[in-house]
Amino acid sequence: MGRVGQGTGRRASCERRARIAAGLREVWHELAGLVLPVQCAGCGRDDEAWCPPCRAAFDREPWRCEQRAGRLDPLDAAPLPVLTLADCVGVVRAAVIAWKDRGRRDLTRPLVACASRLGSALVVGPPGVASLAALVPGTSVLVVPAPSTRAALRRRGFAHVDELADGVVDGLRSTGLVAHRARVLLRDGADQVGLGVRDRARLGRVRVASRHGAAVHGRLVVLVDDVLTSGATLAAAARALTSAGALPVAAVTLASTPGPGALNG
Repeated sequence: MGRVGQGTGRRASCERRARIAAGLREVWHELAGLVLPVQCAGCGRDDEAWCPPCRAAFDREPWRCEQRAGRLDPLDAAPLPVLTLADCVGVVRAAVIAWKDRGRRDLTRPLVACASRLGSALVVGPPGVASLAALVPGTSVLVVPAPSTRAALRRRGFAHVDELADGVVDGLRSTGLVAHRARVLLRDGADQVGLGVRDRARLGRVRVASRHGAAVHGRLVVLVDDVLTSGATLAAAARALTSAGALPVAAVTLASTPGPGALNG
């Protein structure tokens, strides 16, 4: 029992240090914005953190994009429904990368608001998912962020998909559902930044943490990620949750990568 207690204490201490470090980074980024020249995260325009035209790229009505990702299309069932807001090209791609990989934490609030719109659209929007739209108010739904590798978390300094998941929770709650974020997935292997479709699938092993297995059994789940590319990450997450007895019903992403030969809107 002593060793278990010590292990729990060490984990709690590490989590406290991580929260403090994240808070200090947030303060630093805010102070830097007061001193250093500001450029739009999308187009690079001077003196605008995120200019209105670039921000407007995320203002479209949510739409279904699962047909773009072949990895989401299992042989024995329909693909997992995925809602998104934008094509991941141009200023959209630049803004997402600036936020998650280049320290532009000032985009967190507006992007979380985008995620909230997606969460409510799952239930009440024109592209809504039937299995969610049919739920009675008060039904409980788990919102599960796609996991990052430990290397990616260290490099970025924050769990950016967790932030989006909180937005989706707010959106679902606005429709009368009872939603909670559940960080239950782990990803093994290397960081996937810059990898192709095959390598993403090979290194994308995702599993439900053993301590959370009972908590997800029989629960409805909405998955969250930043960008839908090949669908390998969401497919692996859905398989892991299904194996643990959960019921993945939909996913949301801020943006979706157009397929080969697609016209970019």
